[in-house]
Amino acid sequence: MSTEDIAPAAQLSRADQMLARRYAFLADAIAPERPLRITDVGANPINVPDYDRLLTLGGCEVWGFEPDQASFDALMADPRPGTHYLQQAVGVTGPGRFHPHRLSGLGSLFPIRKESVTYLGKPQWHDSRREPIDMELIALDDLDDAALPRPDVLKIDIQGGELDVIRTGRQKLSEAICIIPEVRFYRIYEDEPLFGPLDVELHDQGFRFHTFQFTKSRQVINSQSARLPYKTIRSQMMDGDAIYIRDPETIGDWTAEQVRQLAVVSACVFGSFDLTVFCLDELVRRGLAAPEVPGQFVDTLPAWMLKGN
Repeated sequence: MSTEDIAPAAQLSRADQMLARRYAFLADAIAPERPLRITDVGANPINVPDYDRLLTLGGCEVWGFEPDQASFDALMADPRPGTHYLQQAVGVTGPGRFHPHRLSGLGSLFPIRKESVTYLGKPQWHDSRREPIDMELIALDDLDDAALPRPDVLKIDIQGGELDVIRTGRQKLSEAICIIPEVRFYRIYEDEPLFGPLDVELHDQGFRFHTFQFTKSRQVINSQSARLPYKTIRSQMMDGDAIYIRDPETIGDWTAEQVRQLAVVSACVFGSFDLTVFCLDELVRRGLAAPEVPGQFVDTLPAWMLKGN
């Protein structure tokens, strides 16, 4: 892969131009063998994914799963280069029941719990349910490499089904370097697994919690809610997207390509630039990058991030 493969940076926003600069530098300096491979389970287009800009630059390929018909149709209406979409629900292989919702982002294999969403001030979420749909689920490990190459990154947001996908994808995820699941702290679906067991499963598979991309909280509904500004007073944490990386203490055992791909995703998807330099240092140690590369990468960062500015 060379900088000739990267989309032109003309007419990009300032942030996009800086990301394009970082990616172009990494493509030249460490030469990944191929674009980053991302599996996106729950690729509903209502949200712009954090890998979107990297996809525009040609720096990743995406295999997206979306069972909801309307959401899948929206994805297929304007397919982008480097994307592959499958209208399948991922989980424990076999029959399952999907609970669609008028708000497509709330559709789940688990039914909404009335008491929970009432406490969170969203009783209409329970009232907006639709009739459940029987469907066949498939585990990541039951998809051959022709249908789904082994990913570098798994992004997963399926409203409670994350644990089953990860548990039944151990072989497919055996070479992955990053998992980005939505994690729930306050249950909103009946019987959905919360953060704890998901964290344990990921640790068992050799991943370690790195950081949150974001968390979401809601105001606890009370007699004074009309006087309490929602933007500043919302104490009940609900969920968020977590970043897990393969155990960094074992980086000496990784393949060179795993190190390169973690450098790319940390620099161009979730912005952990210290982690990027950690990966570049490892490539220097192996003689696979010039000694000046870590410092040159830091030079691509905005001046306000650097000491003395």
